[in-house]
Amino acid sequence: MFNVSIKALAVAAAMVSAGPSRAATIDLVADSGWSRFAFGDVGTTVGRSYSFSLVANAVLTIVDGFLAGDQFEVFANTLSLGTTSAPVTPSANTGMNFDAALADGDHSSGSFLLGPGDYLISMDVLARSPGVAGNHLGAIRLDLAAVPVPAGGALLLSGLGLAALLRRRRG
Repeated sequence: MFNVSIKALAVAAAMVSAGPSRAATIDLVADSGWSRFAFGDVGTTVGRSYSFSLVANAVLTIVDGFLAGDQFEVFANTLSLGTTSAPVTPSANTGMNFDAALADGDHSSGSFLLGPGDYLISMDVLARSPGVAGNHLGAIRLDLAAVPVPAGGALLLSGLGLAALLRRRRG
């Protein structure tokens, strides 16, 4: 009986260690700037995923860094949001200045509008900078979306203000 338990534990341990490694999950905080990530070869998943909850709309932005040539497919809760833009090579090396990479049309980037809800974001590597060995870097950020006042609402508010002003003059 004791030998059966040890064998069962050994088999279970072997199955767990033989399974795919899981990516680290990072809590992504809205409006906190860029969060860097490293990634490997084409056909792999980026080594970390990102979780967050939204109560309002937000924009998720992803960009490759350093040399252009990297491209990603982005997933929210295992459903594809789409891919980042096709990169152009060769291009200037932007280093870890992800704002410069985003502004440079040669670097792959993508922005995705997300509504309220719970999210787990993961990315697959579709393309890599040619001729560069080792891990590459990209970045992700989450920005709360500004909600513009519709023109009709602004017109209504201005009309109410005018009505209040006229009423005050008469009184």
